[in-house]
Amino acid sequence: MSVVVSSFTGVDAEQELRGYAERLALRIELARDKAVQTNREWGVYVDEEGVRFAEYDEINIEWVPRAERPFTQEGYSADLTFEAIVEDAVKLTSDNDNDDDQPPTIVLFSSGETTPFELSIEHKDWQSQPWLLASDGFTRTELTRPEVY
Repeated sequence: MSVVVSSFTGVDAEQELRGYAERLALRIELARDKAVQTNREWGVYVDEEGVRFAEYDEINIEWVPRAERPFTQEGYSADLTFEAIVEDAVKLTSDNDNDDDQPPTIVLFSSGETTPFELSIEHKDWQSQPWLLASDGFTRTELTRPEVY
């Protein structure tokens, strides 16, 4: 009986991770749509704390964190690692060395384009393939999970 329960627990955790990845892909697309609607650049910060969203303020030349739903930093019940691979993007910040004014990892342009990116999400303690969110800069963010053969 305990083996069956353990199996279901693992499946539940895997489903929770997949759901988190799906919601993140959707949130990136919502921010992309918001950038087009408001004609302002948006950004996605990816670091050890997770994923955060910001909007670029051209007047004050700074990235302003966005904390309203659905852009609040979504918690997750387990430890995740995030790894982003991005192409060089336009730097939309002032030239000072203020750590609080770092450019986002992914820029969502008001034209509808994005910084081409690949973002992998995996659990720190699991021996499984990471979920991969990716966009070539023009297409919508896709969620995949590479298969191991």
